[in-house]
Amino acid sequence: MGKTRILIVEDESSLAKQLKWALSDTYAAAVATNAGEALAAMREEPPAAVLLDLGLPPDPDGASEGIRLLREIVSMKPGAKVIVITGNTLKDIAVQAVSLGAYDYHQKPVNIEELKIVLKRACYLSGLEQHVQELEEVICDRDQFGGMIAVSRPMMDLFEKAKKVARTDYPVLIQGQSGTGKERLARAIHQLSDRGERAFIVVDCGAIPENLLESELFGHEKGSFTGAHARQIGKLERAQRGTVVLDEIGELPLMLQVKLLRFLQEGTIERIGGREPIHVDARVIAITNVDLEQAVRQGRFREDLYYRLNVVPVMVPPLKDRGEDVPALAKYFLELYSKEIGPKYKGFGRGAMDAILGYDWPGNVREMQNRIRRAVVMAEGDFLEAADLELEERTPAPGGEGNAKTLRQIRDDAEAAAVIQALARNSYNITRAAQDLDVSRPTMHDLIKKHDIRMLK
Repeated sequence: MGKTRILIVEDESSLAKQLKWALSDTYAAAVATNAGEALAAMREEPPAAVLLDLGLPPDPDGASEGIRLLREIVSMKPGAKVIVITGNTLKDIAVQAVSLGAYDYHQKPVNIEELKIVLKRACYLSGLEQHVQELEEVICDRDQFGGMIAVSRPMMDLFEKAKKVARTDYPVLIQGQSGTGKERLARAIHQLSDRGERAFIVVDCGAIPENLLESELFGHEKGSFTGAHARQIGKLERAQRGTVVLDEIGELPLMLQVKLLRFLQEGTIERIGGREPIHVDARVIAITNVDLEQAVRQGRFREDLYYRLNVVPVMVPPLKDRGEDVPALAKYFLELYSKEIGPKYKGFGRGAMDAILGYDWPGNVREMQNRIRRAVVMAEGDFLEAADLELEERTPAPGGEGNAKTLRQIRDDAEAAAVIQALARNSYNITRAAQDLDVSRPTMHDLIKKHDIRMLK
């Protein structure tokens, strides 16, 4: 594809040639001398940014034609990055143009170095928005996976596994760090299964007091204990022909682990105080953010129950291992929460996106969601900046605490992270990403292949 494409709309041929030549080292510039030529160029191949002189024929001394063209460009391509160029006497008109959708304005006589700075930022944001749009177009089965936003290879593999598991009635054990979307995945598995139209019941084993948890799960008969004034149907029984999710299964007391194992083996339960077994057809999906294998070794979790649940291991990867998903998730949350208070923000500033890409996200998707929600409420200006997100621009340390790695592995991790971030910043345009990293295009292809980086189709 080559250099970033821009459009120069200028009726003075000498100024148009001067701009085109001055920007030729970075941009491939097309030139239009009037509104008709400009609109034709926009339809043929929308540029990353437009330099628009407001004084166009047939009104070269005014701004009416330039303003009319601006309206048409913004209508044709909402979010188009139009930088208007105007004489000093038309500064008020330039401010009006910005209110109508222009990205910025630049006064004559043109200062090329200043214009390059404004243009670079405009093209960066244009590329970022295009990248997010492409990500949204290729999100795999987004609606089928409970709204989980993902394009990365680890998540694509996870979704494929979830599809296969959903076709069975086997118990499922979903493991992963807090905030990665384990419950969303459980709901997606339920919705994809033959039980999708039936009950979906979630029990938080870590939030219910131990003396109430047995009754909550298995139910009780009237008079079975002090305070049992009426029969209570337990959550397992309520999930008849549906799915019950046992969140934080690692917190389940050993005595209840025995009863759960019996249910998984025999398909029957007994209410507290009951005398007859009750057949229950409910699928069990267990969720945990703790290492159950370690809990088994420590005697806190039954080994037979662990293997009964862990027929097909399902591990949700942390956000730091899903670098390709980060910009799509950030854009999604920004749009989501901006709509709640009105469409206020145009996007993320470059510093903000660099900070987002460089942060480890120890709290995973939930942390990103909360940071962006808070920033949308508190920030001022058209773009969210790193400070609004309470983030610093930094590169995450490869390896992480507790993971001993060789110097070669650390270098490889850093190299892969740099390639992914360059691709994200440049809309997955390999040529621009190569220029960003100051390497050749063939070298960029080799790096993508070396690190098995998934490219957008």
